[in-house]
Amino acid sequence: MDPTVIAAITGILGVILGAVIGGIFALKATKRQVEVMLLQSRGGVNERLYSQSLEIMRFFAENPELRPYFYDNKDLNEAPSELEKLKVLSTAEMVSGFMELVALQLTEQPAEIQPRWKAYIVDGYNSSAVMREHIATCTAWYADDFLRLLPANLQTALKDESN
Repeated sequence: MDPTVIAAITGILGVILGAVIGGIFALKATKRQVEVMLLQSRGGVNERLYSQSLEIMRFFAENPELRPYFYDNKDLNEAPSELEKLKVLSTAEMVSGFMELVALQLTEQPAEIQPRWKAYIVDGYNSSAVMREHIATCTAWYADDFLRLLPANLQTALKDESN
């Protein structure tokens, strides 16, 4: 075989091999870059959720008369004034909206944190008659990702309502 043909074939194989190796390194670098971006995104989502959670805790600290409606199943009919009833109802919308946001962002959370946020939603729902009434009355306002996390009795009621 002609030495120039062998040299040409060797050169072509060298270029192909170099391209493959370079491509592998480029793919690994791109994969690492995407992983870093996902971690940063997760961290940002987690930080925002915790920040909003702290705002809600601060709200309850500043309005302690509302806390029993959300943590002790206090009935709305026990409110001493119409103003307090309105505050409780507005707070129910705020807390439900936050719970929905948590549910929508759940998959962006690290796997070890997801059960804790789910427990937050379920416990909040179970410990507040006001929340249960609000969500049952306004289910159309909320995403299915949120509603699916709630206890089975609400799910049954929702299925009966849609039939």
